[in-house]
Amino acid sequence: MRAREARVLREQETIALLESDAPSELLRSALATAGWELVSWQLGPLHHRPGAGVTGIFSLEVRAPSGRDRRGAAAPVPAHACITSCAIDSPAARVEVFHRRGADTLSVWVHPADPLLPGLPLALDPVRITPFAFGAEHDPEETVIETRSYRPLRRAVVLGTNGNDRRYLKVLRRHEAGPLAERHRMLRAAGVPAPALTGEPVQDVVVMHPAPGTPLAELLMHDGASDVDPSALVRVLTSLPPAVLGLPARQPWSARVRDYAEGAVAALPAEAYRIRQLAAGIDDAVRSSDAGPLVPTHGDFYEGNLLITDGAVSGLLDVDALGPGHLVDDLACFLGHVAVLPGLHAGYAHVPCALLRFLRAFDRHVDPAALRSRAAAVSLTLIAGARRGTAGTDGAGEALSRLEIAEQFLAEARTLGSERWRDSG
Repeated sequence: MRAREARVLREQETIALLESDAPSELLRSALATAGWELVSWQLGPLHHRPGAGVTGIFSLEVRAPSGRDRRGAAAPVPAHACITSCAIDSPAARVEVFHRRGADTLSVWVHPADPLLPGLPLALDPVRITPFAFGAEHDPEETVIETRSYRPLRRAVVLGTNGNDRRYLKVLRRHEAGPLAERHRMLRAAGVPAPALTGEPVQDVVVMHPAPGTPLAELLMHDGASDVDPSALVRVLTSLPPAVLGLPARQPWSARVRDYAEGAVAALPAEAYRIRQLAAGIDDAVRSSDAGPLVPTHGDFYEGNLLITDGAVSGLLDVDALGPGHLVDDLACFLGHVAVLPGLHAGYAHVPCALLRFLRAFDRHVDPAALRSRAAAVSLTLIAGARRGTAGTDGAGEALSRLEIAEQFLAEARTLGSERWRDSG
């Protein structure tokens, strides 16, 4: 326990450091090594993985380079850099490492030189990516690249557009692209609507055709996805092929709820006792409820990974975590994410009613107490992500809202668990 507490304290200290003025010298040093001079910087997204470390993404303003690269062309102007306390084995030459006595070692790199995503520079280079993603007949000058998501040291998703053609490029860690491509092939062979690949991965970059359909998040904002039958979501999960059971298993979010609670504490330090009590209660409720049989699962099943056509799932995205698990965890992942949407945008006014509709439908397929206890765990894991609200939003208010949602899910789980105990007696 002491080791765990020490780790938590170190991570909280790193968060405080990244949110202070201290990164200035670290960023200045890393940029100087790359031949740039720092003018100004600002902390953007902060990624906290309890037990693994903290990473900050910084937007930069730099002065023009002092020279040109070996090809004679001006070097790309760096717009971002990252500082992390996550452990990096054998960091690349372009990563600056700062050892600190009594504190976590910090590593700094200028984007896109992510030390664990070797294919990121390729995915962000229109000249190199065009023949790979679109074909040799396409003009690289017409290719436009847009980063859609970036989780430092873990993965990135890039949208490439060339004329009317679009491709999604997923950048993964070393040796992870092959297994992901195999998952896509496995699902498509079984009739599950995973995106089609353009070919084999290159440098751990997987290129996919866009899947058809409207994002479920968009439908939820429009009218609470009133035309989507919740059973359609259950059907796509129960259609996952038996071969998925042979893939490596990954723990559900609820398995590490006490660790994720520390990320929530870092976001809401004034609510530390409340959060830790909540996590303990969720852990007890999860352990005492029936998870159901082991089945093929998606592993990250929520509205952002679902495309809908005519009320049915026409695109199942982000299948990295595909593997054996429990249906209740996939359904709880969906509920926990949907429940926090109104805190993200006022346009999700229809979501509370939609949430009840999905919840009641899912109750027919899994144990209701287990469903709610695990949805509470998922909502709790999302508290840390509300730490830094985007411009014009209240990050602390959003974090508190997510805390209250997790508490409500747990209260419902306890009520249902008590009723079941009385009925069995």
